[in-house]
Amino acid sequence: MLTTLKRKILFWFSIIAFFALMPVVIAYSLGYRFDDSWRLRKTGGLYVTSDITGSEIFLDDRLMKTTNLLQSGTFIDNLSPGSYKITVLKKNYLSWEKTLEVRSQLVTESKALLIPEKDNTKVIAQGNFFGLESSIYNPLLLFSEDKGEKKIVRWFLPVEGEFIRDTGPLVKYDDTFELVRWLPRGVVLSLDGKIRRIAFDLGAKTATIIPLGDELPSKNDVEKEALNARLDDRKFVRAEYLENEGILKASWLENTIYPYYFSDLGEILIHDKKIRDFEFYPGRSDALIAAYGNGIWALEIDKRGGRNIFSIYKGREPEFKIPYGLDSIYALDAGNLISIKLALD
Repeated sequence: MLTTLKRKILFWFSIIAFFALMPVVIAYSLGYRFDDSWRLRKTGGLYVTSDITGSEIFLDDRLMKTTNLLQSGTFIDNLSPGSYKITVLKKNYLSWEKTLEVRSQLVTESKALLIPEKDNTKVIAQGNFFGLESSIYNPLLLFSEDKGEKKIVRWFLPVEGEFIRDTGPLVKYDDTFELVRWLPRGVVLSLDGKIRRIAFDLGAKTATIIPLGDELPSKNDVEKEALNARLDDRKFVRAEYLENEGILKASWLENTIYPYYFSDLGEILIHDKKIRDFEFYPGRSDALIAAYGNGIWALEIDKRGGRNIFSIYKGREPEFKIPYGLDSIYALDAGNLISIKLALD
């Protein structure tokens, strides 16, 4: 039985406990938590997205979200400052994982890079093809076919899956080939030192040799520089290959503070490698595609938690291009033309 004295003690204990715990409750409601060192710090958050619908986003192996057409990511708040493992999974795609640091009162952002692990390659044409190029104006590929004594220049429309027909003599050369420049409806080539201008009728799917117009017969300084440099769609990020050093690097060009995928104004992605081709990953400024060694690889600029490098394709010594306006890769390897999807149906 509670006596009057016990009731008074319980009452005053409750009052003291209320006022003692009130600051803790208020701090908790304002987002404060104890960190690993038992210091009271305000929480932070994580925002993780994925381009691939149906991606499963895990925080420390706990499923937080499955993305859909309307929601491509998830915001995870009220996280104590510290490191968290983020994993993104999707069937038939390589898993993506990073360990990210959450800081007090800040949101840490990341975007998963998911690459198909199978069923994404197809041989389009077989032959002795080499020297792949892609128009900067149209979805059109150019490459050479070795016919022994002569090399024939071939034109291919990836959307239609068809070769373009030459209306006159085939465009041939013996030894040297140089793509001088692409034109909106054609191309200027240097073949064995002789300049040839070819006009395309994409509707009729024909190519015709025509006289050189006012075009310069050689590359200007801007065109020469562009051989080893790329800009992202917004012209905020520059990717550059330093051939003498074997370095592929990315640089942030804006005067504003650089985004999460740069730890500094510049990031060295690859060193001591001979890069055959490189481009920005379609639709992204935070990743590149590069061909070196025996494969084609996707590379993150973001090195937090370890820079992910994924194999897109492995063969002998593939070269690749991403045709204008398309999201698929087209590669030449062992003489064959191959299409490579970056997203499965």
